[in-house]
Amino acid sequence: MGSMCAVSGVARHTMPNLSNMSAIDSLIAASRTWSDGDRVVLDMSRVVTTWPSTSAVFAATLSYLASERNITFIADGLRGGKSSVGLLNPARIATSGAGYPTNRVWMYRSEREAQQIADRFMRSLTDLIACEAGVIDAFNWCIYEVMDNVFQHSRASAGFVMMQMHTQSRTCVIAITDTGRGIHRSMVDAAEGSSVDRSRIRTADSAIQHALEQGVTSKGKLNQGNGLHGLRRAVTINGGQLEIQSGRGSWQYKDGIELSQLDASRPLLDVETSHSTTVDWRLNCGSRVSINEALGQTERPSELLQSVSPENDYVKIDAREIEDFVGSRSHGREIRTRLQNYLAAGAEHIVLDLAGIPIVSSSFADEVLGKLASEMGELDFRRRVFLEGVSIVNRGLIERAIDLRLQAGN
Repeated sequence: MGSMCAVSGVARHTMPNLSNMSAIDSLIAASRTWSDGDRVVLDMSRVVTTWPSTSAVFAATLSYLASERNITFIADGLRGGKSSVGLLNPARIATSGAGYPTNRVWMYRSEREAQQIADRFMRSLTDLIACEAGVIDAFNWCIYEVMDNVFQHSRASAGFVMMQMHTQSRTCVIAITDTGRGIHRSMVDAAEGSSVDRSRIRTADSAIQHALEQGVTSKGKLNQGNGLHGLRRAVTINGGQLEIQSGRGSWQYKDGIELSQLDASRPLLDVETSHSTTVDWRLNCGSRVSINEALGQTERPSELLQSVSPENDYVKIDAREIEDFVGSRSHGREIRTRLQNYLAAGAEHIVLDLAGIPIVSSSFADEVLGKLASEMGELDFRRRVFLEGVSIVNRGLIERAIDLRLQAGN
């Protein structure tokens, strides 16, 4: 546990490394010694790990203490690379710039903001990791469902989310948290006519297990109760991982094993109103998954494809989307990954519109079209991938890149 002291309205707390939730528990325990309106200096020199679960919960906890108790936090010794994570200043969609939204904590205060963040996360996954069939659709459905739970169930005014992508292992890790009333309290206060079985929610851990069942919701007929259940099924089918912590209860799925626990000594922000809930999961992008199967529904067209080509039987990449990418191999890799994900999602044909592009670099042509032709095989590539509006010069560069890559055989 971190050290703590308080003198004349100024307190100091040494944060342990954010490698597990015990670091957050130490922060909450220390906050009980602080007075409303205190200034708290956080010694962050030991913080070297910023995983989504602990980082999002840390940011949410500070936000709660600042809002509810008017405590001001000052970071001391925060390593340079960690300042961009947003531990003390989460990003907001309204003020964010361009670029991928990964590796930092985001705060959202409305369903619209939640949808905008989820959309940016999905686009990042589409560009950065080649996913097997169904992964992006499952990711998109699950993330919005869990983000929206903040407003549907928690009574918290804001949610916090962080996503990390590991391209080498082809995995995606995401955590969503709030400082609301928690799953147990939400079910205890369930609406009349809800599907909650009160005999099965005597403890926080049992409440989590009940919430994971299909059709269980505290909102009566207003909700279907598929959010956590769908996430659990998707992770199980995919071979991923899932951990839920709410109040003093926790539930985990890892390596095919489920584990439920109750920690009666865990400190809470507020016993009556703020038990907090964190949903942390990992998807294996190299393993197929079907969100329709997870929900017990008939297979439907990919939401990813519907979002980019709602009326056509092909996906078209407009020149305006890639004009800033055509001179770079690294950016070319992002375009190729996007095309791979469209094909994996079921796109029969892809049209790459290069109208108005004066020159395509050889490295871009090789990284996108040469490698794609090698991966797909020339016959399948020629049948499904088409160029439109391409100049004679660019076509020559592209065909040469494809020929060289096919000759190399890799």
